[in-house]
Amino acid sequence: MILKVDIHVHSDASPDGRSSPDELAKAAGERGLDAIVICDHNKFTLAAPELREGVLLLPGCEVSTKTGHLLALFCKERFEAPPELPELCEAAELIRAHGGVAVIAHPFARADRDREDEAECLDGVECANARAWFHNSRAGEMAADFAARHKLTAIGGSDAHHSGEVGNCYTELDCEVCTAECIETALREGKCRPVFLKNTSRTRKGFSQFRAARRRGGIKALCVGTAYIAYCVIRDILHV
Repeated sequence: MILKVDIHVHSDASPDGRSSPDELAKAAGERGLDAIVICDHNKFTLAAPELREGVLLLPGCEVSTKTGHLLALFCKERFEAPPELPELCEAAELIRAHGGVAVIAHPFARADRDREDEAECLDGVECANARAWFHNSRAGEMAADFAARHKLTAIGGSDAHHSGEVGNCYTELDCEVCTAECIETALREGKCRPVFLKNTSRTRKGFSQFRAARRRGGIKALCVGTAYIAYCVIRDILHV
């Protein structure tokens, strides 16, 4: 059986997230997904797998490091993100120390990133990410090449910050049943493949950044957030 799992989704527990886990689960079900992984910024929002709206919700975390983000997947216990940004390999070891899988998120969202020295620290690479194109149109292609050269598992995730983005990218996994254990085994064994459906619009990013600005508070933050939405809308209209 082939399961469709969006491995990188943010809820409103992230500063820039705009949808609740229930809203994300409903959207996932409507788009034919079997499961999603809630990977909020530097926190585990879910304590354990849950079934909502007929969709399996799995706990995860997107850990910030000095050179990018790591998805902490299938950890056997939650942990606190380091108070100061760690090196990427240091964060990967922290994830594995808690029984998890360390997958680098959107590694080439910036085209000038050099990831060669970090490859040995990783368990997988996010090769399909619906937001990675904002600064580099070749981000997915570069990630797929990196994963292939270093023989790392390739996965896909929408990086959704709103229910409307869920499933824009996802992972197909070879599983007999839809359980956290089966999904983890398939990913660890590389029995999976990234699927790209479409890019998320810049406008959606603008609204998620505005959400973060509202939470920070203050007139300056709100003005900057509003201006950024306008900037994103204009770029989407002009296709630049």
